[in-house]
Amino acid sequence: MGWIPRIVVPIARSLRKNGVPVDVADFALGPPIRSRAIRQFKWIPRPDLARAQFVEQLTRFIREGGHDMLIPTDDQTLTAMMEHYDDFKDLLHIACPPPHIVRLVLDKTLTLDIARTCGIRVPKGHVIRNSAEMSELVDTFPFPWVIKPAEKETRIEETKSFTVATAQEIALRFPVAREFVPPMLLQEYCAGVGVGVEMLMHGGNCLAVFQHRRLKELPYTGGVSVTAIAERPHPALVESSMTLLRALRWQGVAMVEYKVADGCEPVLMEVNGRYWGTISLPISAGMDFPLYHWQVIHGEQPEIPCAYAAGTKWRWTVGYFLRLYSLLVRARNTPEARQALSDTLPDVPRDFSPKVFDATFDLADPAPTLVGFFHAVKYVFSYSVGRLTKRKTS
Repeated sequence: MGWIPRIVVPIARSLRKNGVPVDVADFALGPPIRSRAIRQFKWIPRPDLARAQFVEQLTRFIREGGHDMLIPTDDQTLTAMMEHYDDFKDLLHIACPPPHIVRLVLDKTLTLDIARTCGIRVPKGHVIRNSAEMSELVDTFPFPWVIKPAEKETRIEETKSFTVATAQEIALRFPVAREFVPPMLLQEYCAGVGVGVEMLMHGGNCLAVFQHRRLKELPYTGGVSVTAIAERPHPALVESSMTLLRALRWQGVAMVEYKVADGCEPVLMEVNGRYWGTISLPISAGMDFPLYHWQVIHGEQPEIPCAYAAGTKWRWTVGYFLRLYSLLVRARNTPEARQALSDTLPDVPRDFSPKVFDATFDLADPAPTLVGFFHAVKYVFSYSVGRLTKRKTS
């Protein structure tokens, strides 16, 4: 289940290559995912708007397709499985732990509380439920601030993360007090680069581990990976990640995300209790998480290599294009964007080297990337026309 092609397609290709037919179901509003690795794509009702219909149609799809494993691939589908676990647990293997464990990961405040008890450094922060509370913290909490949803919701329209550098920005963004549903987590800004430690947990043991470092992100100020590189697992990060996932009693795949800066102790940012956006990177480097995950759930013993190709580079091409466009637009107004654009342009030939693996592109299966590009170009065109129209009327 899921709507993000750079996650869904690599999983489908991995399993299909190993003789496992794959269908995809989702309730998001985006275009259907087309790939030769996907046998069928099925729209189902959103669980938060039509609970009974969601259960009924997904149950029918599972039975008609003969499915024996369901993989949530984003936070919305993971939340849906948490809320409807009992409706499907007797039909097939659900590739996530029971609801009381999943909740510990979907609620970031609970994750961070457990991490503190494990001795893992986490950002200083406050949970806020109204924008008015931000003004009360101005003199007690140093800028800049990172504001993000404290919970990962089923709703697609959840409030997005943003940053605040000054008290004046609070007044500009929220001239009228606004309630936050779900609550927001106000955190200190943590310098450093994003590092992800990915693990396959089973019976309290780590069967497979992989580590990657973000090189470029969308947005450029910090977000999802656009380019990344495989690294050898750092023993201290592996140890803290394993300690945390054991404390959470996690089973299956998860990514533990840190901010790492030279000379500083790594800071835990969050845990993603499902497959991550760079999943095709470990597969390309020789660590096939979807296959191992399927084998473990079906009682098989996976043959997991003791090492992988560290130094393997990865690129999400559609995201790279959107990042460049964003930098070009913002460079007119902010020196930070101009500097980021200046740093990015010399890297373009290297980032598009044939040695860099693409998140979804495959000559034998080009549809996922081509469709993604079509919608990205459509978005850029629409946004650009909107900006021009606004200038003419202002």
